[in-house]
Amino acid sequence: MRRAIAHASSFAGHAALAAAMIANIAPPQVSVSPTRTESMPVFLVPPDDDSAPPGLNALDPRDEAAIAARNGSPTVSLPGFVVDAAKIESRAALLFPFVTPGLALARFALAPRLDPRDTFRDPFAPSSDARARSHAKPPLVLGDRALQTLIDRSWSRRDRWTPFQEILRLADAHDANAGKLPALLHEYEAQNGLQPYVDASIRDPRLWTELGLAADHVEFIGFISRYAAAHPSTRATTELLFLLDKIAQASFDALVTLVDTIPGAQLEWTREANGDAFAFIVDVRRHYLSVLRRKGLDSTDALAAFYDRARLDILTGILRTTPRGYRANDARFLIGSIHWREGHVGDALRAWRPMTIDPEDAYAASIARLHGAIAAETGSDRGNVDSSETVRRLAQQINAILRAEHGRWIMFSLDRLHQFGFRFDTF
Repeated sequence: MRRAIAHASSFAGHAALAAAMIANIAPPQVSVSPTRTESMPVFLVPPDDDSAPPGLNALDPRDEAAIAARNGSPTVSLPGFVVDAAKIESRAALLFPFVTPGLALARFALAPRLDPRDTFRDPFAPSSDARARSHAKPPLVLGDRALQTLIDRSWSRRDRWTPFQEILRLADAHDANAGKLPALLHEYEAQNGLQPYVDASIRDPRLWTELGLAADHVEFIGFISRYAAAHPSTRATTELLFLLDKIAQASFDALVTLVDTIPGAQLEWTREANGDAFAFIVDVRRHYLSVLRRKGLDSTDALAAFYDRARLDILTGILRTTPRGYRANDARFLIGSIHWREGHVGDALRAWRPMTIDPEDAYAASIARLHGAIAAETGSDRGNVDSSETVRRLAQQINAILRAEHGRWIMFSLDRLHQFGFRFDTF
């Protein structure tokens, strides 16, 4: 069974209208059997590698020096807006950090480490409870209207990192479990995370917009890794890890847009507005095509499978570390959705079966429908959960549920864009 991309619009943006958002993707060989974490694990985070960007592996010197610096004008004037090409050029080697240099997963506290009780302890050192009390932060107090106002204030079509700073400061100053901080981070991810970006007739605006957003990904990844390391197994960290999953989808979408663009045929506006910027795009595209060939990711199928493995690492990490099952159902829903669209039917059903129905979950309606369909067809027969007969009976229902969930997001995105005066094809 081939998979259909349901995330073909993104944080960095690569989307078409609902009818155009389907592509065939070959499955990576991944098997996941997530389990619910009921107790808070203890983490030991390895010391930072000063040679690597926060949350990432060290950059390969071949990549760091592969894109030549340019001395021309840093702006590209396009109809409707001006592009700040300088920011993109300054991060040219880190535009797609999931591919190169890659996530340093240990920096995100995605798995329990050795219990410090198994190592030498100073008997005169303050207890962990005493240390926690001495560093306690107040819970964030925020009314629903004030929270929504802040979410709207942090919304942006072309730049995410700068308007996120107010939320970042609140995250650093407040309790990671109590109060409204987890809800604030959740609403940011849900309302401001993924946006559809669609070509009208000219590719230039969308490509530059996506690259500008991709240039911010390294900043978000660095913040999320630092926060997760400092606040492991907390609700706020769980929300930020869901945001990291959205960024992974965004990175894939933006990279596909770049490699699918033929500069000479599709970037006439850029060539006429700024020759140096056009040459930069040509250079960046050449570089990342070379990187993808080097890593064996020189087809859309292989690249999609690579990003799906990264997403599965993040989502299964959430299952291992989220406190008391917080949003575990949402993680299982996404894990199963990835496996289902890859054709790994047994893995998908085994990911979905432990889901429970909680109206507070982000995907509650779809989870309830999946839960009902799977229970009706399989009952308690877990051994036959991936039998061909079960799959035949379930396939039509599950495909309809996943399409409906994607359609719900499309309609939400349409309304959200209209709220700020945009359409899918305006930037």
